Amino acid sequence: MSDQRMIGHYRIVELLGAGAMGKVHVAFDTFIDREVAIKSLRAELTQDPEFVGRFKAEAQSLARLNHPNITTLYSLLPDGNALYMVMELVRGRALDDVLRDCGGPLGVKESLAIIAQAADGVAYAHQMGVIHRDIKPSNLMIGNDGRVKIMDFGIARVQGSVRMTRAGTAIGTPLYMAPEQRRGSEGDERSDLYSLAVVLYEILSGAPPFAGLDEVELLQAQIGKDPPPLVPRVVGVTPELEAALMKALAKRPEQRYPSIRAFSDAIGATSLRVDATTIVQSPAHLLDRTTQTASAGAAASLPSVALAVARSRSTSLVRRFKSLHPALQGVSVAIVAFAAVAPLLFGGGGDAEGGAKKHDERIERDRRAAEPEIDRRQTAKSYDYAQVGEIKPVRNEIDRPAVATTDTPSKPKCNEGFSIADCQPSSVPGQKTATVEKASLGSAGTIADLRRAVKEKEFDRAFAIGEPLAETGEREAQFIVGMISLKGQGRSQHLPTAFKWIKKAAEKEFPEAEAVLGNMYQNGDADGGENLDEAVRWFTKAAEQNNARGQFWLGKAYEKGVSNVLKKDVRKAGDLYRLAKTQDFPGAAEALEALRKSGKY
Repeated sequence: MSDQRMIGHYRIVELLGAGAMGKVHVAFDTFIDREVAIKSLRAELTQDPEFVGRFKAEAQSLARLNHPNITTLYSLLPDGNALYMVMELVRGRALDDVLRDCGGPLGVKESLAIIAQAADGVAYAHQMGVIHRDIKPSNLMIGNDGRVKIMDFGIARVQGSVRMTRAGTAIGTPLYMAPEQRRGSEGDERSDLYSLAVVLYEILSGAPPFAGLDEVELLQAQIGKDPPPLVPRVVGVTPELEAALMKALAKRPEQRYPSIRAFSDAIGATSLRVDATTIVQSPAHLLDRTTQTASAGAAASLPSVALAVARSRSTSLVRRFKSLHPALQGVSVAIVAFAAVAPLLFGGGGDAEGGAKKHDERIERDRRAAEPEIDRRQTAKSYDYAQVGEIKPVRNEIDRPAVATTDTPSKPKCNEGFSIADCQPSSVPGQKTATVEKASLGSAGTIADLRRAVKEKEFDRAFAIGEPLAETGEREAQFIVGMISLKGQGRSQHLPTAFKWIKKAAEKEFPEAEAVLGNMYQNGDADGGENLDEAVRWFTKAAEQNNARGQFWLGKAYEKGVSNVLKKDVRKAGDLYRLAKTQDFPGAAEALEALRKSGKY
């Protein structure tokens, strides 16, 4: 599609954005003189019935909806073998872009004004029988007029329609999916409610409520852990707001609010509906630090904070108690009662000193609980895989000077700071703390043994454990075995073995394997030698899964314009460096700063 191509009576003006499935262009309707957005599938996907079916399903979902907080569909336009959705053009920025540029949470009032509008749109969609199933910041557009628009109904489902995925297949974005969706359920209104609550938690605190170094660990957190409390670390969040948010994040759907509207009422967002666009104003207004400071208000006094913490913790205990089975509730009451009368029954000699010590311990626990989660992460020990050495970029086509080099690498190459610890997939920027003994679905014991062997730097044993597991198709084992072979740890380096297993893991959409495979193609360590087009393809796949390594090296490719399939684009390079920087990827901050100093970004 060229910039001046006509599609029917629409003249294409510019490319607005591109993703894994398609592109969105700005176009001009020559019949009624207005700008529109035209969404299209990638050419290679138009031959795939599943993708075409999803594209039509999105149009059918949108055709049922007409609401100020949902993008409007004008028509579904066929053109030869292609299909185009002609839609309302929304000028503004996606919420995830705003959060990324902001570098921290938004003000409480602005956050609730955003959620008030999103809740209106989602509630209307539910009334019309449409479940979105992928509510997340990137699908919430903040218009330049302050209006929030819900985007991308690509995996939405009309209630009562034939499901487009196999039973037991999860679909959506893992970080924002409700636990029942992660288990393969279609989900209902309460699943969208959960996702919207995750969004609210993130924009209030600056980070999602659950984190994990891979999807398995993230799932375990979503199912088995409570979100870190917001009171008192987020200024302006009241115990009532926190309690309502935590209820919406309940593990079981029946424990949440019955509807989006009930949730909006409980958090106080509904009362802001009339003034919501005025409060939000624009993306630029949200990025204004003075706005956030004004929204936060003055710091509360110490007694007020202590009272708020006490109310928050007591509410949390009550909520946990109510979530228990009735039989367990009875047992819990009996245990508490026994603990209360035990000192009277069995004597209390020396209890004063012990009681004081326990009191001090409780104070310390409360103090730590009140600290910002991000501060604890910064001091936490990094993911406890053993470091297996660095692979210096002896020769790197994307990053090397224009002058040719005759260096012949004798060892495999990658960027600075590369280690197995870095090679775990992560969808949560900045999250580095994990437990080595976590289980992988279907192969818990063997994976635990493999990780333990790597942690203890017993690479021969790790290889012996990992290779049979890799043969079964376990992608993490494939990746680890490939990395041991690539680095020559505990055995001779063997590039064919490394390439074989890393490629298999990449083909199973293991994000870090995709990025490392790109490095191997980039550096000539793959079968067939150097192939920059393949390197860019795998970097792109990794970057689309929010992998920092993929983002960084794809940024390098855009900055240099080295590939036949990728033109030089410094703006995209900077955007990718910025994404990698948010995950503390080595070199990303420096690359971004260099672009800014050059005046190109």
